[in-house]
Amino acid sequence: MNSVTAILGSPRRESNTEILLNEALRGAKDRGFSVNTFYLNEMSIKGCQACYFCKENNTTDCAVTDDMNEIYSSIKKSEALIIATPVYFGGVTAQTKLFADRMFPFIDLNVRTLLNERKKVSFIFTQNQPHPFLFRKSMDSFAEMFGYIGFDTIEILTACGLDKGYKPMVSENKEILKKAYDLGLNICND
Repeated sequence: MNSVTAILGSPRRESNTEILLNEALRGAKDRGFSVNTFYLNEMSIKGCQACYFCKENNTTDCAVTDDMNEIYSSIKKSEALIIATPVYFGGVTAQTKLFADRMFPFIDLNVRTLLNERKKVSFIFTQNQPHPFLFRKSMDSFAEMFGYIGFDTIEILTACGLDKGYKPMVSENKEILKKAYDLGLNICND
């Protein structure tokens, strides 16, 4: 069975970001994919130690033993990845950045992928600001790095004007919910 690894970078559960991720995963499941979701804020993941174990041993394994190993295993088995994160202070959350830094074993020192085959990735970014062009450079840069790691970007969904407790929840916006569902439904389209 085809599978999708999902990463939730929001520190809040039942957040706008989680709502959109769940809608995307509903689309992936309707397409026949199994899903494996990781809630980064609830995991014990250390930062990259820059020990170069992965490079010196020519392996996609990491010397650090923590919950990131579960994510590595899931990614290696999956056809696709969905990363959902709010934008905090102009970029992805600290939890999401930590996860991204730990993807270092999947590239060589010339920034070429070490994955056996290219995989698909889609991104869901949520932000308080109402303008989708704000922080776009940092979102594009984040997504670009996954291209080097060995992922082909299928879609980048940016949901704006959201702030749990201060603005209407994304669950009230049927248009953006449909876009998230379609993102999951189309996760492996070329």
